[in-house]
Amino acid sequence: MTREARQRAKASVVSIVFLLLGAWICVEAFQVPLGSFRMPGAGFFPLLLGMTLSVFSIMLLGMSLLSSEGRSSHVGPERPEVVYLVGSIVAAVWLFERAGFLVTMVLFAGVAMKVLGKMSWVTAVSLAVIGGLAAWFVFGRVLLIALPSGILPF
Repeated sequence: MTREARQRAKASVVSIVFLLLGAWICVEAFQVPLGSFRMPGAGFFPLLLGMTLSVFSIMLLGMSLLSSEGRSSHVGPERPEVVYLVGSIVAAVWLFERAGFLVTMVLFAGVAMKVLGKMSWVTAVSLAVIGGLAAWFVFGRVLLIALPSGILPF
């Protein structure tokens, strides 16, 4: 098997996995009320995200299957920042209910800005705290969306 064929097979497997994940998200979104466009329910945005993930997965599958022999579609990350970002996303999902919205978003934003933005820790932490507080205020206080408090009393 040539290198291009292996890369194409990897890209196909990745796109199929994400397609199945998107389909599962859509099925789960139908388990809760969708609401309407003017007044979205709990399943509206997960359904929208699942559909978007599915469409992008189909596009990736098409690109990997239709790419010419001379062009390779490399799947693996070439930069370690990609691995750090995926790890921080997984950690944020795990922490969200346990630590709460504010703590999780500040940690995630701080790590993402430090790793991807190549900025100092002071700048990354400062911007993460300001951004996390702003998001908490907008979603929790202005839009009145119930956010998990986690370890914080508010």
